[in-house]
Formats: sequence, structure tokens, C-alpha cells
Amino acid sequence: MNWKRIRYIVIPFLFMLLLLFITYFGNQLYAGVFGNPGVDYSYIFLKFNQIVPFLDWTIYPYILAYPVWFIGVFVIGYYSKKNLYNIMAVVLVTFIICGIWWLLFQSDVESWRVTSGLFLDGNYLTPRTDLNFTESIVMWIYMSAGPRNALPSMHTLISWICIIGIRMDKRIPKGLVIFTWIMNLAIIISTQTTKQHYIIDAIVALAIAEVAYWLVRNSKLAKGLEKIFDRLNLKCKLEWDEIIR
Repeated sequence: MNWKRIRYIVIPFLFMLLLLFITYFGNQLYAGVFGNPGVDYSYIFLKFNQIVPFLDWTIYPYILAYPVWFIGVFVIGYYSKKNLYNIMAVVLVTFIICGIWWLLFQSDVESWRVTSGLFLDGNYLTPRTDLNFTESIVMWIYMSAGPRNALPSMHTLISWICIIGIRMDKRIPKGLVIFTWIMNLAIIISTQTTKQHYIIDAIVALAIAEVAYWLVRNSKLAKGLEKIFDRLNLKCKLEWDEIIR
């Protein structure tokens, strides 16, 4: 293992993490402080939404999202700087789109969560008191994340970006490719079966990720990000010359 191929990814990864916190959690905070109401988009593909079951155990792939994404980004960067900065450009563009969308057109899944059966009499303010361990984790996610920022689904967006990055580099070992596909698809499915998102949230996120990739890959934006972070890494003595050793 070549640690230079890992260390140079740290600063870009922290930048992507910062973008996530600003766009996602910034909008959550704004919605909470200012009472920004969200639109319930359950009417889009309503019949599909109604047949999706609540499966409490699927909260486990959902909460594993952050370490899975962490692994995905570092695998992508370990094998190709060019691929990493293409993905960074996608992250930058899509996160900004999501942040602006949530700010202007906030969404809400409170009524969707109520159908999980974790609340008394269909009242979001009165959770059941007899929740098992797994149901308690779901409730903790509900209460900590809030019902806003649903459309597009950020979990779906980031998971699909990881899949894009993996599938675009044929040098990545098959074992890592399979792991990435399975785990990220499980995360995307869990957004539905934990009642965290409607199907339209996932569809829009997938579309944004795919379109953004084909628009910005090898673009001036991707090359500009590479130059900026190459300079930062050189100053911090973290740069990698992209020679596979």
C-alpha cells in the first residue's frame, strides 16, 4: 500500500465533508430556526410510495453510509487523481444545487415517517414507548435529522456518486467494486424502507448525479480543483505524483 496515494486525498475529502455540512445541515438549521415549512411530495408516484414496506432493520445500511462513503472516496482517489477530481467537481455542483433547492423549495416527509408505525395514533409528536432496539435507532435518526431536505435525497446522491466513481475506473479491484455497488445500493434502498424518502427523492438524486458527471467530467472545473488541491497538498507535503508503485 502506497500511503502517498492515500494522504493526498485527505484535504479534498475534508473539503467535500465541509460542503456537505454547509448545504445539508445548514439548511436543516435554517428550516428549524425559521420554521421553514416543507412540501409533502408523496403524491408523486403515490401508488409506489404506498406499497413500500417499513423495514426497521434497513436502518443499519442507512447509518453505515458515512463510513461507506469514506471508503468509496478513498478507493476512487487511491487509483486515480483524475477520477477523484472529476468526482469532486460533481460533488461541488450537485451539493450547491441541492443547497439552493432546499433553501427555496423545502420538502417534508413527516407524514411518511408516521406510516412506519413508530408513533401513537398517527401523531408525529407522540412516539411509541415500547420501541425495540432497532426501532429506537430509527427514531433517533428521525429526531436528529428532521423531516426536511428530502428532495433530492442526499443519501442517494452521494451513494450514486461513489458508484459512478468506481465504475469509471477499470483498475479498481473487482472485490472493491462489488463491495461499493452492494453497500451503496443498500443505502439507496434503505432511504425508502426506513420511510426517510419518497421514491421521487431518489429518482431526482440519481438524475442529478448522472447528468452532473457527464457535464463536468474532464471540465475546466475539475482541472481547476485539481490545481488548487495539488498546490495545497504540495505545501502540506501530501502530494502524490500519480505513479502507480
